[in-house]
Amino acid sequence: MQDSKNQSSQKNRRFVVLIGVGASLVLILGLIVLNAHAGTIPGMRQSSTNSVKSAIHIAPIHNECHTPLHKIGDETLSIQSGGLTRTFIVHLAPSYGTQPQAMVINYHGYQNTALRTAQRTNMSAEADKAGFILVFPQGVDNPPSWNAGIGGYGPTGDANDVLFTSDLISYFEHDYCVDAHRIYVTGYSLGGGMAYRIACTLSNQIAAFATVAGAFYRIPGGCNASRPIPVLEIHGQADQFAPYNGNAYLGMASVQTYLNFWLAHDQCKPASKVIFQKADVTALEWSQCAKGIIIQHYRISDGGHVWPDSNPTLGIGYNSHTIDTNVVIWNFLSQFSN
Repeated sequence: MQDSKNQSSQKNRRFVVLIGVGASLVLILGLIVLNAHAGTIPGMRQSSTNSVKSAIHIAPIHNECHTPLHKIGDETLSIQSGGLTRTFIVHLAPSYGTQPQAMVINYHGYQNTALRTAQRTNMSAEADKAGFILVFPQGVDNPPSWNAGIGGYGPTGDANDVLFTSDLISYFEHDYCVDAHRIYVTGYSLGGGMAYRIACTLSNQIAAFATVAGAFYRIPGGCNASRPIPVLEIHGQADQFAPYNGNAYLGMASVQTYLNFWLAHDQCKPASKVIFQKADVTALEWSQCAKGIIIQHYRISDGGHVWPDSNPTLGIGYNSHTIDTNVVIWNFLSQFSN
């Protein structure tokens, strides 16, 4: 009888224990569910939905550009200017669209095109790396030219290319995410002469300019830049088409005459210093000028009528690969804003 009672008592105790364990499990599971909804389980992360919401709240995307969306890469466009349809190629870097970017306008040479200049210079690679808007305008006339000045045979072109450039700048400032204080011009050969004329006539709209193998002609009415402007000049001493020492018969100024004008205009002290010297390239700099202006000149001793380190072009002389012209130009221009 006693054994029977003991067995019954043990069964009762086991039943009570089992009920207690079951109740504890229910309570623990309830707490887990409650805490999971609250996202506060120690040692556990919040749900993925809460994580996304938190990330969006903490690190919103800031877009300072409020202009229309545009195609990354190359696009050929046109505007109306001076009664003509003027075309140009625009290249946008992958970084375009998040904040205002600098813009470089690159003028092609005489009897050339925007497309060939884009291909030969490969400046778009530097634009992609540095993050700037690159524009290659197309000259009109037949063959394509620029109204860059007056030579031995009269004007170098008939179109109002100063107005075209001004209209082009206005177009980009209105429709693209452009930093209006960092607009630059550059050009090759007669395109360098055009960049020179723009510096003289639209000095309030550009921050600095650069020329490569520039053909420098007399500006109608003279050069009337309203302020000192930073200048970079790159030229081969063996250039037969835009001779380093000029061509009086064609009305083309020498490089030294050109530099002397800007040294005077920018109020530079005459002393220069060598900032680069390697193989066939020597670079001089005048840094003691008005308002922090700098003038640089890269002289290529055996260089022809070329954009140094560009894709090969036959019949225009030796192409030096000592410097990457695109890098030199951007490193110079990007120092300045107006």
